[in-house]
Amino acid sequence: MHVLTVFAMFVGGYIVGSIPVAYLVVKQKAKVDIRESGSGNAGGFNAFYVTRSKAVGILVGVLDGLKGLAVAGGAMLLLPNSFSLQAVALFGAIAGHNYPVWLKFAGGRGLATTAGGLFLLGFSYAISWCAVWLISKLLMKRGILTSNLIAIFSTPVILFFVPWHLVRKPIVATVENGSFLFFSCILSLELLLGHFDVVRNLWRGSKAKDL
Repeated sequence: MHVLTVFAMFVGGYIVGSIPVAYLVVKQKAKVDIRESGSGNAGGFNAFYVTRSKAVGILVGVLDGLKGLAVAGGAMLLLPNSFSLQAVALFGAIAGHNYPVWLKFAGGRGLATTAGGLFLLGFSYAISWCAVWLISKLLMKRGILTSNLIAIFSTPVILFFVPWHLVRKPIVATVENGSFLFFSCILSLELLLGHFDVVRNLWRGSKAKDL
């Protein structure tokens, strides 16, 4: 794998992912800077929280998801036989969403952009993540952000124990078991970095920013 190709895929993904959808939509609809309102997070949920509009929140979430989908789809068209480079492009898109240069690297948490990319690169990850999140939120009565963390940590472990033929079924991309498990671990690590403030607050015993 040529280092320049890896760099190009990551940067290409980053550029698409860094489009500040939440900032632009909220600025247009509510005339406020989303980074200075609500949780300060430039994502779909905070867009809803700031504008009090479900339509705005859904719009931001869908558009952020389309960024991930576009990057994953483009990478599959360019390099149909290289799951590793497709994954690198998606990692770039998530990094762009979380740390957009246009907003002084203050972006979202990467969940919607990740979900969009997972439609092609790893839908089984999304299924497992959502199942754990729902159990945590609805049955264990955890907050939204805490449930995010539980799902992030649990998903790679679950995918390790689920038979590969079941994990493989909903995945559009061509990938082997070991590569997908490695991808899942790196993906969870990147999502965890996007929740650094949540981890810090939990470590300090603060629940102020959980929802």
